[in-house]
Amino acid sequence: MVRSHRRTPAPVAARRRPRSRPTRGGRVLVAAALGLLALSSPAVARPDPGVAPGPFSRPGPGITSGTGREVAEPAYISLLFSRSNWQAVSGADCSIVAPGARTLEQNAQDLADRGLSATALVVINRTAAADRTCFRGYTSQASWADLAHLRDSYGWSANSQGTAYRDMTVMTSDAERFAESAASLAPLAAHGFPRAWGSFAFANNKQESLSQAFVGRYFGFVRRYDSLRNSRAEATAAPYLMRTWSLNGGRCHNRALACYDMPVLNDRRSANVDLVRTYLNPEPGQWSVLQAYRLVEGTHGVIGDTYAWDCSSADWRDRWTSQPEISCRNSYLEMVDGRNLEAVVTDPTTIALAWGRVPVDYLGWPRP
Repeated sequence: MVRSHRRTPAPVAARRRPRSRPTRGGRVLVAAALGLLALSSPAVARPDPGVAPGPFSRPGPGITSGTGREVAEPAYISLLFSRSNWQAVSGADCSIVAPGARTLEQNAQDLADRGLSATALVVINRTAAADRTCFRGYTSQASWADLAHLRDSYGWSANSQGTAYRDMTVMTSDAERFAESAASLAPLAAHGFPRAWGSFAFANNKQESLSQAFVGRYFGFVRRYDSLRNSRAEATAAPYLMRTWSLNGGRCHNRALACYDMPVLNDRRSANVDLVRTYLNPEPGQWSVLQAYRLVEGTHGVIGDTYAWDCSSADWRDRWTSQPEISCRNSYLEMVDGRNLEAVVTDPTTIALAWGRVPVDYLGWPRP
């Protein structure tokens, strides 16, 4: 287990608001889901209806673009980090950490330097109170204390990636679907993220019409991997898809180098920086969503190692990583820096509110 210094999250300001009533049948599902949740995740308090979002997490009057000008119909960009992975690691106990393995906070600092924030996607039962846990020897996980720090210091938000990261396509009852999806909103709200309903990320992108329809009752959007931008008309119509570019590493793009044909899981090739830059240039009324995993820099290891990369080249075509979910920091920043600077960079919940996409069912805390 990778341990962090224990921190107590900064207190979040509270306001008293009236509770909304659960929807019909909601009480039975809530009780069943909380029972399952208690077996699979850390104990959490019931959501406080007065918990306020962290800084920069609420849309203000007169939303502004990246240049600070007020716009009537902006273009939007959301930057996501999957499963709130803290850092790329190796070793059965996650004890091998290369100097070039960036932490989630370092990524937050890079974005803050550009006046930007991001959204962490959170798996509830992988998130401990203050310790960073080791997951399967390839990543350390952000804690609730880490997430609170990212919220309070860098303006980050959080959305749900499920209670236990289970495949919802094999579930046969609404009670199971609720326990995996909607039940995750209570612990997120209890830890200071009452606006986590903006989007839901299915485990491994596995989804079908039943799970999409169920999740759409409780969340603004459902994430699905795609290279197309989102439009208001499509995103606000069932099944409320949030098309998302999943940023992969892998083989390089230079045919003259050994990294072009090196072995990589699923034969992945590093994302084409030019294509992603184009994707991050939405027009007014469009929304681009980019999801990253773990970022690294410099060099570590050699081709053939399971934990290795070479991000040293000035040309993105020469860079490579040994794992699809590891990407070069310089490539990521080149993509972000090539975005439409007029676009509003914000979280999915803000876009759901701006586009009038408010889900039908809530579990007790105030409606937006």
